[in-house]
Amino acid sequence: EDYQSILAQKPRDTTVLVGTYANLGDLYYQRGEAKKAYQMYKKALKINPKENGVLNNYAYFLSLEGKDLKKARQMSRITVESEPDNPTYLDTYAWILHLMGDNTEAKALFKHAMLYGGKDNPEILRHYAEVLDALGEKDLARIYFNQAKAAEL
Repeated sequence: EDYQSILAQKPRDTTVLVGTYANLGDLYYQRGEAKKAYQMYKKALKINPKENGVLNNYAYFLSLEGKDLKKARQMSRITVESEPDNPTYLDTYAWILHLMGDNTEAKALFKHAMLYGGKDNPEILRHYAEVLDALGEKDLARIYFNQAKAAEL
């Protein structure tokens, strides 16, 4: 209701609209309502097609569901091109590439993410470990799986 009120009060403020749609999308996804979440993200991106937070979340949630990975990759690529040292965006893009079978490129992106804070994020560490495992680098994968477990504590 609060978000609907904000939308009614600021119908021409594009910054408010994008932020509100983005927040609604995140909330809907957390509630298990992916279809509504994606509708909100589409509304936000219609206003600002280069909104990195929306592009990243939309792409990542699609990847978690294994849906429309080509679209997810395109959206995620925009975020990485815009902010090439953002470990969250690198993680999303690399994870999507992994899901599409491009583990070599995913590994390179994860290595880059590690340099910019990725080593402090258990989810990024776990994703990197899965890519390493897929590439047959079992010992290194185990190290990163262990680091992910330690980072969660």
